[in-house]
Amino acid sequence: MLLSTWHRFLGIRPDEGKTVWLFFLHNFLLGIGTILVYVAANVILLENNPERNLPLAYGVAALALMGVGRVYTHFEHHLQLQKLAVRVLLAVVALTGVLGVLVAVGHSVAAAVAIMAGYRVIYLLTNLEFWGVSAVVFDVRQSKRLFSLISSGDMPAKALGAVLAILVHAHTDLLLLLLLAFGAYVGALLILRTTISSHVVEARSVGRRERQASTRPMLQRWFGNSQLVLAMCLSLTAIAAVTTTVEYSFFVNVKHKFHDQATLMRYVGTVLTLTYLVAMLFKVLFSQFTVERLGIRWMLLALPGMVLLAVLLFGGLRAGNASDATMLLYFCGLFLVLEVLRRAVFDPVFLVLFQALSAEERLAAHTTAKGFYEPLGMALAGLLLFALHHLPSANEWLPFLWMGLFAAGALVFLHRTYGHYLAELHHAVSRRFAGDATTELADTGWHQPLSANGHATTASPDEIRQLLAALPDRTKRRAAAARLVQLGEAAVPLLAEALPAADEVMTQRLAQVCGRIPGPASRQMLVALARQPRLFGREAALRALRNFDQEPADEPVFQALVREELQLTQQLLHGLASAPNELRRALDYELTKVQQRIFYLLLQLYPPQFIADAQRGVAHAARERQANALEILDNIIPRFLYQGLQALLDVLPVPDKIRTFDQLLGAPSVPVAIVPLIVRLGETTFSDWTVSVALRHWRPTAGTVDQLLPHLQSTSLLVRESGFTVLDQLAQQQYSLHQQLLSENSTIASQRMAHHAHADHISAQERVQVLHNTALFAETPENVLSSIVPIMKEVTFSEGEQIFAKGDLGTSLFIVYDGEVCIMNGTQQLATFRKGDFFGELALLDAEPRSASAAACGPVVAFRLDQEDFYDVMEERGEVLRNVLRVLCQRLRRQNEKMSAS
Repeated sequence: MLLSTWHRFLGIRPDEGKTVWLFFLHNFLLGIGTILVYVAANVILLENNPERNLPLAYGVAALALMGVGRVYTHFEHHLQLQKLAVRVLLAVVALTGVLGVLVAVGHSVAAAVAIMAGYRVIYLLTNLEFWGVSAVVFDVRQSKRLFSLISSGDMPAKALGAVLAILVHAHTDLLLLLLLAFGAYVGALLILRTTISSHVVEARSVGRRERQASTRPMLQRWFGNSQLVLAMCLSLTAIAAVTTTVEYSFFVNVKHKFHDQATLMRYVGTVLTLTYLVAMLFKVLFSQFTVERLGIRWMLLALPGMVLLAVLLFGGLRAGNASDATMLLYFCGLFLVLEVLRRAVFDPVFLVLFQALSAEERLAAHTTAKGFYEPLGMALAGLLLFALHHLPSANEWLPFLWMGLFAAGALVFLHRTYGHYLAELHHAVSRRFAGDATTELADTGWHQPLSANGHATTASPDEIRQLLAALPDRTKRRAAAARLVQLGEAAVPLLAEALPAADEVMTQRLAQVCGRIPGPASRQMLVALARQPRLFGREAALRALRNFDQEPADEPVFQALVREELQLTQQLLHGLASAPNELRRALDYELTKVQQRIFYLLLQLYPPQFIADAQRGVAHAARERQANALEILDNIIPRFLYQGLQALLDVLPVPDKIRTFDQLLGAPSVPVAIVPLIVRLGETTFSDWTVSVALRHWRPTAGTVDQLLPHLQSTSLLVRESGFTVLDQLAQQQYSLHQQLLSENSTIASQRMAHHAHADHISAQERVQVLHNTALFAETPENVLSSIVPIMKEVTFSEGEQIFAKGDLGTSLFIVYDGEVCIMNGTQQLATFRKGDFFGELALLDAEPRSASAAACGPVVAFRLDQEDFYDVMEERGEVLRNVLRVLCQRLRRQNEKMSAS
């Protein structure tokens, strides 16, 4: 319980715990090894003339890093990531041994510079290995949430190393530090092997369409095809130049204050310890929440912005003739603040930007940035600092001049980086082929024929009413719809007049017609329909509105509707926490409908292409595509709306989702009773299956029993059945309440008689369960299957009776409810189907001659689904078609596998 609470506080999902702590421990061991090498290098370098030796070490280290970066790039293209990571750590272990030899035998400046270069190489290799592995294990959303946490593992390690630095007094102590570093790297290697054995560590290539905006051909050799990589590398170069200059200024000013070596190391070690502890606390406790609240853009700009403030503060201190003690405190504070910002804010957020790229581009870009352009920035700073050694009169103010210039340049490049990041996210979730990149619109198959002169014709109101009356007719609806579209806005008033009395299917058809009529009147009719309480009408209107451009004047309407949908989500989530299992499944479906409506509303408020691609992305099976889609939303919609949508979309425990919505909207003043809520709102808000399930769990009272009346008159057979079931239960269990209801509503008795007279042998509820228990519809929610119930024809066959013959034109699917059906090819029996099996399914999609005969092996009760009826359902409910196609594809794939095996 305590561990789960701690994980929830840190933002770790239940399935992420092991992975996060493996990476944390791995980074901890790498941090120990790296900081111990760093201490050993600085002890030797600061012994004499650091003003000259530090810039020299920076330059040599930069050249070494560029060379190692090129070597790493070569192997990155020729080795699998798993093998490369292991070999990198083996190389680090070997290099640590070489540095140990240098510490033991070399006390010259050359040896100190070589040790510093060795430290930088080790830091680069461990950085490339650690972030390379984490970049393919975590997606962009996980990286944004967890990179600060897993990268905080090296902070306590570095603080420990800094404490050891305080205790260093001789070169023999340095050998002990390097021995400890050697052991830490070996431990990190073992952790890496454990990580590889339990995770897929490989760069998986995913097809993406060609970028419309890429780097120039002459730059692609260095930066690849992405403008994001170009902007990232240039900004990282500027940041590296700044941080190198700050580190130099800190060490040199401390050296001038403390000439005794032991005192110097104690002071430096104390500042380093404090820096790494503050960075660790910020990473673990605040970094994730700061990113969530401020977003990536402001977190990126924090470091260069702070540098510019520091430059201004330095100018103020110099103008005020600050004392040496004050200036020393300033340099220590500057080093601490910038290191914390760099380690706890900039580096993790900067690394998140790589996640928008494909896996292969991600690794290559990270290696390019860290292996070449960051060292390039360090080399620039080293060159400037080395030249500064020959300008003693300017060695105080000149570094701050170029720091300010580099920081200003970094601000410009980082601003562009953020823009390119959004473009890469959009590119990652957009359709692979450019021709498909437009917003997906409903394809009704209707056209808009015009008269001979190219203008819409006219019609009388009576003719328009006749066309509206023809819309429910299967044989006339397409011609009627096309004619209404042809009439244009002249038909809109009568379309609006027909809406109040229209059922769900008719409302959808009216909205589709209106959506094909360009003009302000048709748009306003759809906006008015979206505002009505009938949510199926809202969904139909919003779907049709995708054909229109956004209208700023309507934004308040859609924003209010978004809030309504969020409030409904909150109610559904509270109900989900206590609902029975059958109702929970129904509520899950209702939540998906809410999600769909919210996306339709967002299309009217924010860049539609981004929203459309994000909507497709969150529905995609690939985790990385889903994460990129969520990240797009995070950067283009308001924070409170994104947090609600993220909670709705993420795979989280229901209590966590409830907690998020209660924080956003405020906790409900009274507990949500979901069953009474569904019964009260009925089919205006929920699907007929959800209402029928809720009715079966409803216990009416004297004050609520009148809410049963609309359900007894419902056009849905499912709802009517459940309504009369409630009525029958009242007669048995609450007779007085039943009599009260009958006395106040005299039509109930006739309604009951009419219902029972037309009731089928097999109830509508049982038909839904029959469909759900067949493999063809097993993955389809009951809420969708309820739309098939009206077209299920109950048929019976006696023993030996032929159902269809080989060569007959197939136009129907059969589902066995009771008995056995034999499939024959002449006298050969090919298969036997029993209860829950289906056959003839291809006839639903294509009418072809039957390839075999079917006959009843005994008395059979079955359901027949005819092709024409099924086409109507698929036109209205796309989920049915998608599920049927998926099952048929699975069957075809299994048959191909069997044929290949044989």
